[in-house]
Amino acid sequence: NKVDFAAEIGRNDLIKLLNQLGEKGTKDVQKYLYSMGYRGTEFAIHCAVINGHLEVVKYLHELGYRGTEFAIYYAVQKDHLEVLKYLIEKGYSGAEDSIDFAAEIGRLEILKYLHELGYKCDKLAINYAAENGHLEVVKYLYELGYRGTEKAIEYVAMNGHLEILKYLIEKGYEYFHVAIDYAAGNGYKGTEWAINYAAGNDDLEVVKYLHELGYKGTEWAIYYAAENGHLEITIHREDGWEGDASIVANLEVEEII
Repeated sequence: NKVDFAAEIGRNDLIKLLNQLGEKGTKDVQKYLYSMGYRGTEFAIHCAVINGHLEVVKYLHELGYRGTEFAIYYAVQKDHLEVLKYLIEKGYSGAEDSIDFAAEIGRLEILKYLHELGYKCDKLAINYAAENGHLEVVKYLYELGYRGTEKAIEYVAMNGHLEILKYLIEKGYEYFHVAIDYAAGNGYKGTEWAINYAAGNDDLEVVKYLHELGYKGTEWAIYYAAENGHLEITIHREDGWEGDASIVANLEVEEII
């Protein structure tokens, strides 16, 4: 796994070049150097995989090189489906773990491919996809029968993924007021504190949406909006929210309310 010849003659520049061949996609250069006796390491394959150079990956394998178990991971991470297919055909391991990773980072086509091959996600895969805002992945996993845990709804709320939250609610997911209140500023309903958090995060549309659902903030809604300098939301007190006068005064925001 070392560039023995280049090291032997003290050519650090060639060591660097050989390790970067895959990254550059220079198949002709590889052929020439190989014919001259130069040898690379498994990292050449990794570089080619990361950059999606399928032909280089194939050629390196023809020469007898193999990457490590990270090759599959890199293909999924960089969303190189065709490279992934080739690696799996070559018997690389790691796909059984990478299917969860694909769900987590939103690689829908790769997820579908791995599932078609018979790989199964962990039950938490839908949680990860929801947490990171990958709506289409969430839908796909749900259609396959994945349900995740009650934490899915909390993750979505905390990260402000309103459309996913709506989808999960429609599918019957239950949520806890505490979890939704904690993140309501990012996009959905909860108790009276939901509007307060929304105001603090400058989510005017969310504030309006919550108000349409019948929620009313407490006097602290004005406080949070004023504290963070959210003029439009503070003005929105015309809808019936009243902040404590001392709170507003202490924040020195009389001019915007």
